[in-house]
Amino acid sequence: MEEVRDRIEGMLSGAGARVGTEAPLLAEELTSFYRSREYRPLWVGDAGPLPGREELVAAIRRAGSEGLVPEDYHLSAILAQTGEDTPDGIAGLDLLLTGAFARYARDVGSGRPHARQADPEWFLVSDRGDHLQGLASAIAAGTLGKTVAGLPPPDPRYARLREALDRYRRIAARGGWPVELGTEALKSGVRDPAVLAVRERLRATGDLQEPGGDELFDPDLERAVRRFQTRLGLEADGVVGKKTRSALAVPVADRISQIIVNMERWRWMPRDLGLRYILVNMAGFDLRAFEGGREALGMRVIVGRAYRRTPSFGKSMTYLVFHPHWNIPPKLAVLDVLPKVRKDPNHLSKEGIRVFSGWGPGASELDPDAIDWSMVPRRPFPFKLRQDPGPRNALGRIKFMLPNRFDVYLHDTPHRELFRRAVRTFSSGCIRLEKPLDLAAFVLKPDPRWDPDRIQEAVESFEQKTVSLTRPIPVYVVYWTAWVEEDGTVHFRDDVYGRDKRLEEALSRQTAPRPTGPK
Repeated sequence: MEEVRDRIEGMLSGAGARVGTEAPLLAEELTSFYRSREYRPLWVGDAGPLPGREELVAAIRRAGSEGLVPEDYHLSAILAQTGEDTPDGIAGLDLLLTGAFARYARDVGSGRPHARQADPEWFLVSDRGDHLQGLASAIAAGTLGKTVAGLPPPDPRYARLREALDRYRRIAARGGWPVELGTEALKSGVRDPAVLAVRERLRATGDLQEPGGDELFDPDLERAVRRFQTRLGLEADGVVGKKTRSALAVPVADRISQIIVNMERWRWMPRDLGLRYILVNMAGFDLRAFEGGREALGMRVIVGRAYRRTPSFGKSMTYLVFHPHWNIPPKLAVLDVLPKVRKDPNHLSKEGIRVFSGWGPGASELDPDAIDWSMVPRRPFPFKLRQDPGPRNALGRIKFMLPNRFDVYLHDTPHRELFRRAVRTFSSGCIRLEKPLDLAAFVLKPDPRWDPDRIQEAVESFEQKTVSLTRPIPVYVVYWTAWVEEDGTVHFRDDVYGRDKRLEEALSRQTAPRPTGPK
């Protein structure tokens, strides 16, 4: 073993330290790991190979099921070097196996670093630590298989995406589905040759179960179209119009990529979301509240416009405010309010907006009619604008505060009609709620002083009231364009912020040449 130790130490010095890795950072991790064990081999002992190698190789072979690429973990090099009994061969294989484990554990457990760089709007952080910690003891105890099995995110929503990936790959293996679906709108009662292609397309994904059928758009097909439209977040009218045809024609390969992208984002999530938490999915335009692992509440939301995108982050909600003032951020004051005031001098009074000399505690209220708004500079904007509570207040009757550097919070809205839209990107970055009182009941549930009747009284009183939560509740604002419900229904949404495209491109790039073995 002394010769093997010498070979390992030599291979980890100089340029050889990059063997089996794609970046110096991982090389440093390996060097530190082996130095701590005085360069003793990890996967072989005095009596020969130790258990665990087969489990690791089997996991690497299955990496595709996790949306990963087996060759990224040196599969061919490991197989080619297996069986070599020279000191160089044993040392090289040991480094390849450890490097493969380290990179696989990192990638499947907390995500690929170059992918994270491709989504600068994601600020949630995985809580995974040192992936090599405990590896030696797991090999010695013969429990590496269990260790490897525990590396992917444990959340069942990730597991359901993994199952969907397998399902859509099987669809691809059978030839996919038709993407040429005609150009005319199709609806119930219409007879058209394109109906046959629509039937085949919907059977491929299980939206249509009935076999056979002809060119007539019958009620069974209409129900299948509605099911598909619901899964895709479209208006479920049962008509194959322009938007529905476009969604039907997305190739299966693109849907596979979409699933893989969202599996990657799950790896960026904290492992423990909490017993009670709120999840806002911007791409799905919905909010779901969870308690004890079960969904307790769901509603539609409105998120930021494409040019005022809401970022992905996690913070704890600590208080809420009934009948809040809206302190209009300077940027919005300049971009949204100032042009309207210059056009209509009565705009501020009609909207219940007051003007103050600044943001400090000693700021005085000003008469807006005494201000020449045409001369007010955009930068720096010299005033603080505050909208009073009332029916026109942009925050509605209640706002939920989760202090964060993005100044994003959740709130009611007077514009209820917007929740009927399929695509709901209308805000300036904050999240507008379809059912704010239901959310208030959920977040205040641990506080016995606040039952639904008292919440209703607070709303009807029209008095501003701040309520601190006895138990702050985590809020996660995410961007998922693919997910699977508990019943197995696979949902897809449009990439409204263009974040999928950037991430797909990053995942498709090979960041380093694949190793052939230590040198």
